[in-house]
Amino acid sequence: MQELLSKLQMDESRVKRLVVNIVSSNLSSLAIPCFYPELKKHLYEFLRMSGLTEKDIKEFTKRRWKGRKESKFRAQSDPLANFYVFLIQYFLRKKDKNAYKHFMIFYLIRHYANLMRKYFKYCNDETFKYALEILTRTHLFAREKTIPNALFFMSDEMIRRYTRALEKDDLDAISKFMQESRNRVEQSLRSFASTYYKTAESGMGLKTEEMPDDDENENAYKAVTKETGTRLIDDIVRKITVYRYIDHKGLEESRRLAKVNASLATQIVGKLNDTKYVDNLRVTLRLFVKDLKEAKSLCGNDYYPFVRKLMSVKRTRSQIYFKQQIGLLLNDVLKKIGYDKKYNSLTSQTQFLINLFLAYYVTMVLRNSVC
Repeated sequence: MQELLSKLQMDESRVKRLVVNIVSSNLSSLAIPCFYPELKKHLYEFLRMSGLTEKDIKEFTKRRWKGRKESKFRAQSDPLANFYVFLIQYFLRKKDKNAYKHFMIFYLIRHYANLMRKYFKYCNDETFKYALEILTRTHLFAREKTIPNALFFMSDEMIRRYTRALEKDDLDAISKFMQESRNRVEQSLRSFASTYYKTAESGMGLKTEEMPDDDENENAYKAVTKETGTRLIDDIVRKITVYRYIDHKGLEESRRLAKVNASLATQIVGKLNDTKYVDNLRVTLRLFVKDLKEAKSLCGNDYYPFVRKLMSVKRTRSQIYFKQQIGLLLNDVLKKIGYDKKYNSLTSQTQFLINLFLAYYVTMVLRNSVC
C-alpha cells in the first residue's frame, strides 16, 4: 500500500465531491425500477484526480496478493475493486468519516451494478415493482423498505465489522471484507431475481395504467387517478424526501414560469429533500390530484393554467386546500434558508410568484413522472 501512496497526488476535495455526487445520484435512481448503475465511466475520473494510472493499480493489486491464495480469486484480484478499497482505506486513515462512508456505499453500489447485469438480462418495470411488493418480510429489500435503504444497511454493517481491519491494512480481514461485501449483495439480489422471474412467468406483474385520451369521459380518468394515485404519490414523496431527488428539468421550467431568481429557486428545492416534509408533500399532492378533472389537466397544456388557478383561489370553504399547503411548506423552507424576513418585505405579487414556483415544482415532479 505504501508504494501506491508514494505515487498518489490526490485532489481530495474533487474526489470527495465526485463520490458524493455519484452516490447521491445513484441512490435516487435506485428508487426507479430496473435501474442499472453505470459506474465504469467514473474510474478514469478517480484515477486522474488521484494522479494514478491503470498500470499503477494493476501493479498494486499484484503486489498486495502476491504469494497468497487471493491472487487466484476473482473478487480479490480485480484491480478496480482493489483501487476502490484503497480509496476507502485512504479516507479512513485521513479520519474523513463522510468520504469513508460514501466510498463504502459506492463500493456496494458497484457490486449491485455488476450483479444486476448478471441476474437481470431483461427487466420489466411493472414486474420489478410487483416482485418487490411480494417479497417475504425477512428479505433485506423488504425489511429495509427499499433497495437504497438495504445498501445503506449493508454499508453500515461493513463499516461496523471491518473499520479496524481496513485501518490496519489487515490483508486477511480485507480479503474477507471483499468477499463478504459481494456475497451479501449477491444473496439479496439473487433471491429477489428468483421472485422476479417467477412473477414474470406467472404473468402476475402489475399492469401499467395508461393515461386516457383527452376525449375519454371524466369518470374513466377519475377511476385511473383513484387507483394509481396513492401509490404514485407515495413513491414521489419518498424520492424527494428520502432519496433527495431533484427534478432539474422541473426546477428550471418552474423557475422560468414563475420568474424566480435561480439561486433562491435552487435553495428552496434543495431544502425539500428532508423527511420532515413527507406529510406536507403527500397532502399537497393528494389535494392536487383530487382536483384533476381530465388527463390534459396534468399532461397537456391545461396543466399550467390549472396550477395557476389553484394558486389564485381567494376564498374556499375547505379547511385544507392546495394553496394553503404550498404556503405552509414555503414558509418553513424559507425559514430554513434564512429568507423569511426578506420574503416578508417583498410585494404581494413577488410573494405570489415564489409560491407559484413551489406549486409548479412540486406538481411538476409528479407530472414528469407520469406524462
